[in-house]
Amino acid sequence: MATVKARKRKKGTVYCAEVRLKGHPRLSQTFDRKSEAVRWAEETEIALRSGNYVANELPNEMRFEDAMTKYLTEVSVNKASSTHRREIHQSKSLEFFNGRRLNEITPTFAAQFREKRLVEVMPATVIKDLNLLSHIFSTAIREWGVEVTNPVSIIRKPKTPPGRLRFLTEGEINKLLEESKKSHRLNLFHYILLQLHTGMRPSEGASLTWGQVDLDGRVLDLQQTKTDPRRVPLTIPAIRTLSDLIPKEKFFCSDFVFLPKNPKMTYRLRPNQFFRESFEAAINRAGIENFHMHDLRHTAASYMIMNGVDLRTVADILGHKTISMTMRYTHLLDDHKLRAIDRIEQLGQ
Repeated sequence: MATVKARKRKKGTVYCAEVRLKGHPRLSQTFDRKSEAVRWAEETEIALRSGNYVANELPNEMRFEDAMTKYLTEVSVNKASSTHRREIHQSKSLEFFNGRRLNEITPTFAAQFREKRLVEVMPATVIKDLNLLSHIFSTAIREWGVEVTNPVSIIRKPKTPPGRLRFLTEGEINKLLEESKKSHRLNLFHYILLQLHTGMRPSEGASLTWGQVDLDGRVLDLQQTKTDPRRVPLTIPAIRTLSDLIPKEKFFCSDFVFLPKNPKMTYRLRPNQFFRESFEAAINRAGIENFHMHDLRHTAASYMIMNGVDLRTVADILGHKTISMTMRYTHLLDDHKLRAIDRIEQLGQ
């Protein structure tokens, strides 16, 4: 039996054609057009029924390096560009499995890979590698007709230390903003202030374009993000900051707010690098220790939480995919909880 299902991905809809016929392996293929998917499914089913179907190799015989290539070119390429680049980089560490068929990669072998990587890198990196390996297998099972077991699903993943959470005190914020005004990057002050008032990821803020800015609506429209598109509300100081940056000459919606008109490839791929050196220099001049650019996001989140903003709203503003990511800030509410409980201390007295 032949079926075609539409699957929505970040860069549009694709169509997964699947053919299941008793006595034959399940076959599937993904297409950009529905007509091509339908044609392939019909022709493949006819070929299977007539005995004329010829495959280069059974899906279960797929080698890992071929599965990796297929995954990168058909699945990963439809993810956010930053995620796609990261998975290409990660694929080098997974070359450990090259030369083996997918059905030869057992949980024991996956555990050996885990132990080898733990000697080389931090546990968080090993977890990311295992997650990619798992996704390749789950994709092969669901979409490519490979009858194997996901080896990652039953092995132990490394434990990671508690997530780092550093945010600035009000005094440190004032020092950093003052020092940022002395930077050779003229807009460093505006960039830092906007990050503190929006909680954007460093690259989201650095790559901002004027087409994403709606000053009248007091919102930033972020379409290309690490997770899902979102709209970020603007404080009055953030609006003033952006108003100061509006070019006096004619400009286009595609023009960057912070980056130059034709930024070099380094800044296109990692926009926050445009401010990296100047930011670190300002941090050093301000005498602030153990603070990184991404911690501006933690600072924004921490002050929202401490000022009574509910977790769901904070998660929406930050673009957290799950509320558990926002829960790590809840320890900041301890003082607020104590003050709240003190209001009922006279009960029964």
